[in-house]
Amino acid sequence: MSAKTTTAVSLVRCADYDRDRTLTAVRHAVDLLGGIRAFVKPGDRVLIKPNLLKASPAAAAVTTHPEIVRAVIRLVHEAGGLALVGDSPGMGPLRKVAEKAGILDVVSEESATLVDLDDAVAIGNAGMFHRFELARQAREADAIINLPKLKTHGMTTLTGAVKNLFGCIPGRRKVQWHFNTGVSHEAFARMLVELSAILRPRITIMDAVVGMEGNGPGSGDPREIGLILAGADPVAVDVISALVVGVNPERLPVVRAAVAAGIGHTRIDSISVLGEPLAGVIVRGFRLPPQEHTEWPLPEWLRKILKDALTTRPVIDHRACIRCGICQGHCPRHAIGMTDKKIEIRHRDCIRCFCCQEFCPQGAITVGRGWALSMLRS
Repeated sequence: MSAKTTTAVSLVRCADYDRDRTLTAVRHAVDLLGGIRAFVKPGDRVLIKPNLLKASPAAAAVTTHPEIVRAVIRLVHEAGGLALVGDSPGMGPLRKVAEKAGILDVVSEESATLVDLDDAVAIGNAGMFHRFELARQAREADAIINLPKLKTHGMTTLTGAVKNLFGCIPGRRKVQWHFNTGVSHEAFARMLVELSAILRPRITIMDAVVGMEGNGPGSGDPREIGLILAGADPVAVDVISALVVGVNPERLPVVRAAVAAGIGHTRIDSISVLGEPLAGVIVRGFRLPPQEHTEWPLPEWLRKILKDALTTRPVIDHRACIRCGICQGHCPRHAIGMTDKKIEIRHRDCIRCFCCQEFCPQGAITVGRGWALSMLRS
């Protein structure tokens, strides 16, 4: 994925998830890029990687919609490929998550195979991070088709094409990456970008028919966008998707990391938009999570003192919290404690990975601003 050449991202309108309408839109988005046979060869074992964060109904916009998955399975079969649908959910077993999302039925109806990305294999890397443990099923697939959902995210602002590939790291190893990269969102984003370069999905097809705004990626509000995006370069797809929802791509840690690593296409003048003109599909008033400023050029000793004041952080709504303990189990720094009455976050130990907010089943954890950041934004 060289930044010196050009790439294309297609934009196709899709008003809803009607089966025929969705298939037509997905097919058109892929045809604009050369057709499915440009990405899948006869006999290819194709891993279709949706976003299966947790067990949620399709209407909640937490997961990739099952009709998008159905459309892609059909295209893979048309090209003579073997369709494997897989992920490593952040919370819950794959089969249960896929069933709740409506994807298990689609896999069965379309004669595809559900695969749990749970078997790790070590891979060397020449970038900043020298070793990854990836799902063997992803590494051994002939091709990967990446099916992200366009959503907000407390740590990465938006979660889309590049972030969706994080699900190719099995199980609890994802939590370890949050621990390894610590409070630096830039380091975490650099890891995601390098991971995407290793996996090299043949094509990314983004579900932006209904996205998620606000308290994403697991507890935000569905937002009608009405689009399918597709492209061979996941970084470029993220750039265009950011512009669609009115976000300057330079605000995204993933895009900044891609620039630093020289991976993918980050400049608009190197991305050709096919299909709908970009100016005609921009969504107004798309609600983002509060943004943080942990990378301010301050001395390290002062940054530590002002960490709580100058950053966003997870905040618990104790009225909505049911004390299930899921946030505790997903915290890589063990910064969450439980008393007889409530859950408490020790913010001095918190690395702002927002895993607790991402996996809270009640939506009881949101992104809040430190006092100084709140004053600057008021």
